Order: sequence, then structure tokens, then C-alpha cells
Amino acid sequence: MLKKIPLAALALFTALASLSAQAAPAFPADRPIALVVPFSAGGGTDILARLVAAKLGAMIRQSVVVENKPGANGVLASQYAERAKADGYTLMFGGSSTHVLSPLLSPKKQQMEQTRKNFSMVGIVAETPLVLAVNAKSSFKNLDQLLKASRDRELTFGTFGSGSSPHIMGALLAARTNARLQHVPYKGSSPAITELLGGHIDSVFLTVAALSSHVEDKEVRALAVTGARRVQTLPDVPTFKEAGVSGFEDSGWFAVFAPAGTPEPVMDFLHDAIGRVMATPEVQAKLVELGLRSANSSRALQMAVWERSIVATQGILTQVKIETDR
Repeated sequence: MLKKIPLAALALFTALASLSAQAAPAFPADRPIALVVPFSAGGGTDILARLVAAKLGAMIRQSVVVENKPGANGVLASQYAERAKADGYTLMFGGSSTHVLSPLLSPKKQQMEQTRKNFSMVGIVAETPLVLAVNAKSSFKNLDQLLKASRDRELTFGTFGSGSSPHIMGALLAARTNARLQHVPYKGSSPAITELLGGHIDSVFLTVAALSSHVEDKEVRALAVTGARRVQTLPDVPTFKEAGVSGFEDSGWFAVFAPAGTPEPVMDFLHDAIGRVMATPEVQAKLVELGLRSANSSRALQMAVWERSIVATQGILTQVKIETDR
């Protein structure tokens, strides 16, 4: 009798394994995965998304195809992705702009809850610090000097658009320091930088990637960066906290999302694969080039970052008035 127990157990285990295999087909099967990008081709976000798609495809030995669906601050891409079948074959390359800011600034009161309900986060791929900078010819040598001057006269700061992360950060800086800072929105980073270099605005709040070359060429002086630590490509630029202003320790982020209801084994598989992609030397080098920070951690911790970003941004929006083009 004792000799028969292991054989019976083995038979039961084999049967259960067979049922499990039938219930959960292998992922990925022989079909392409779509990665929906809410911005036009050629921009910094698209470049990163295409690199992730190419490396992910090579790692899992399956084609990952980028589909650009720009417009309406990411709403069009979000609507397309959330309506897709929740099977892991349609993903969205979004971030704090598309899955926090855009829903919270939407005229639809329940949009944030709908976004939470309709998406699951596969994983954060990178943090996106921002930089406050002035013309290199400016008399402002540091953040403190700019803030002090702004209490005597109103100063301007340019960003790449109303309702953008830099717009929110600039408004928060004004609210927390009693600074008089007037927002000037532009249709992109390049026109904002052109206006700064031409002396038409006092400062800009933009991404590291947009400003790094201008800082290196000594055309622009960076005063502070958001985030808990300095940026590798701008090692001499202090964080806001180091410059004397707290509350800017969190950065924005890019992440991959899937439609809600995507099976957990598929989510775990994709999270692990993307984590390994982001750790490769080539991708790490690209992150540095784009002024981004690596953000590898567990799915649970990254989901917590999403929730924390929502709560923090809701708090900011109660302190400052943000006018958008919507």
C-alpha cells in the first residue's frame, strides 16, 4: 500500500498539470503584441517605447509592434487600449501624464476612477525628472535668487503645454514659496527654449532630455531638478530639496499598462521580461541619454507609486489653479 501512494500522487499531479495547461494557454503565442503609444512618432517618448518594444520582442521571441495614436492628451490611445481584449496582446506605453494628470484634469469627474478601473500596470520603466532652468546670461545663479526676485516682480516660466507635468510643478513651486510665477505654454519644448534663449521669458520647466545639450553648451543654466537624487547627465545641478525647497522629491514616470482583467500569470511574465529589458546595458545607456532614471522594482511597489502619484497630484490640484486648453 505504501508503495502505491507515490504512484497515485504522481498520477494526480500529472492530471492537474494537464488541466492547468489546458486552462492557461502559453503566452505569448505565435502572434504579435501591440504597444500603443499616445504620442507621435519621432519624439522622446516614442524613441524609448520603440527601444523597449524591440528589446522586449527579442527577449520573448515575439514581435512587439508600436502603434502611435496621438491626440487629446493621451485620451485616444487610452480609449483604444482599454477596449482591447485583456489577453496581453495589447499594451499601452503611458505614464504619469496619461494615467494620472490627464484623468485628474478631465472635465469628466469620474475619469480617474475609470482609468483605475480600466487599466492594470505591468510595470514602470523609467522616472522622468524635470528641470527648472534660466538663460545662461540671466542674473539668477541659483533657485533662491530666482524665488527672491519673483516676490518683487512677476517672472515667467515656459513649458511644453497647459496641464503638463512642468506646468503643475511650476504652479506648485509658486504656491509653496509665495513666488509670483506666470505660466507661458508652448507647443513643445523647442519653442519654449527658443523664447528663453531670445530673452522673451525668464525661465523654463522642461525635461532633462530637452535641456541637457543646452546646459552642456552653456546656453542655459539649470537651477534644480525634481526627484530624490541628482540626474546622471547633470551631476552639478541640485535637487529642489538640496536647493532649499521640499515637496519635489517624486518624479513623473513612464510605464506599460494592460487592459484590466489581463491574467495575472501574463502580467507577471510581462513585468519580469520588461524588468530584464530595462536592466540591459543598451537600454540603461539610452535612459541616461534621455535624462531618465531606472525604476526596477516589484509590481506591488510600482502599483503603489501609481496610487501615490494620484494622491499627491490630487493634493497639488487643491492648492493651485490649473487652466488647460480642454
